[in-house]
Parts: sequence; C-alpha cells; structure tokens
Amino acid sequence: VVELYHALREDDHDRAVAAYEAWGFHALSRAQIAALDLWARFLYEPLLDDRRRPIGDPETPMERGAAVVTEVRRRLRAAGPVTPPREFVLLDRSALGLGGVFLRLRAEVNWHRLFEELIADFSPDALAARQAEALVAAGLSAPD
Repeated sequence: VVELYHALREDDHDRAVAAYEAWGFHALSRAQIAALDLWARFLYEPLLDDRRRPIGDPETPMERGAAVVTEVRRRLRAAGPVTPPREFVLLDRSALGLGGVFLRLRAEVNWHRLFEELIADFSPDALAARQAEALVAAGLSAPD
C-alpha cells in the first residue's frame, strides 16, 4: 500500500510494478499495469491531493467510480485478465466502503497530510515484528 502510494505520487512506473508484485500480482503486462494504475489512481486520489477536500466527488461519486471501473474492465478485456490477490480485494473493498462512509458524513480534511503522518515512520521490518508478536500472543504461532 505504502510503496504503491509512493510510486503513484512520484509517477514511478518501476516502483509501481514492484509494489504490485510485492502485493502478489504476477507476470503483469504493461497494458495490465496501466489498467491497474488507473484504478489505483482513483482510489489513491485523495491521498495524492495535498489540500482539504472531501474523499471523493460528493455530487456524483457512483458515476465517477462506475466510469473508472468500466474503463479498467475495458482495458483488462483487451490486455488479458488479472487475478487480484486476496489482500488487494480486501483493501479495495475496505477503501470503497470507508470512502462511502466519509462521503455520507461529508468529511472534508487533508487526506494527503493525514496519510503522510500515518506512514512517516513506517517500517516493513517493524510491522513484521509486531505481526509475529501478535500471532504468538494469539496462540497462532510458536515463539522463535
């Protein structure tokens, strides 16, 4: 999630490809990546826009989302299917669900700055250590 955000923010194609691969996408063509980028830019748009704003277009959120989905599907039909990893599907559904809640609440904040604050000290290694500790504490993994 964080790597794809950085890739989109910096318009770094290679970094985006690496982020998709780390997420579990495999053997993507350039056309498939372009379609995924279109969807990712739609989802990440509020995080990339450094200003106070609603999470999406409060007047036509469904129409804009439907237009993006239609275009992504069209491109993927032409480029070949993509099997999204389960984690991606979970995040996608969560983002859309939370976005709907924020739209309904008419929340307006600087989503970019909030996200930047959240990821400022992000470390994959620290996350992995916390996850390992949580699994041990829940009895789902043996301690090292």
